[in-house]
Amino acid sequence: MVLNSDTSAAGQGGWIVHYYRGPRIVVTSRYVENAEGRYLVRDLRHINRVHVFTHPARTVALIGGAIELALAAPLAVAYGSAALLCAGFISASGLATAILVDGRRNPRWMALRAVSGGREITLFSSRNQQEFEQVRRAVIRAVEANRPPHL
Repeated sequence: MVLNSDTSAAGQGGWIVHYYRGPRIVVTSRYVENAEGRYLVRDLRHINRVHVFTHPARTVALIGGAIELALAAPLAVAYGSAALLCAGFISASGLATAILVDGRRNPRWMALRAVSGGREITLFSSRNQQEFEQVRRAVIRAVEANRPPHL
């Protein structure tokens, strides 16, 4: 039997399968190692993915846009001006476009957290979604490979 990255070597001699090797994290069949330390895969519990918006200005911009539309509509009705209402909608759509562009350029911060030894740890965090998903899949594969076989 040939050992590849899809099989676990936890109980086969001294073999260690590397699922992901990067500059900030290494995920193997036995441990996950990052800058904070080395954690045994068999000890990892409650592995969660956490997404956090890093820019509170985005929320403030959305609130500002809503207030702008809430003010533009009554003023347009009071003054009987369709131009004022159109200006409010154009401004709000410009704000929405800016928020969408910012979301593409500045993705949210993502973290992979787990419980090890009774305390919550951050295994990996990144703003790069592709790198984050590669690490997340590697950790999932390592954990699944270390599960006892079902009878």
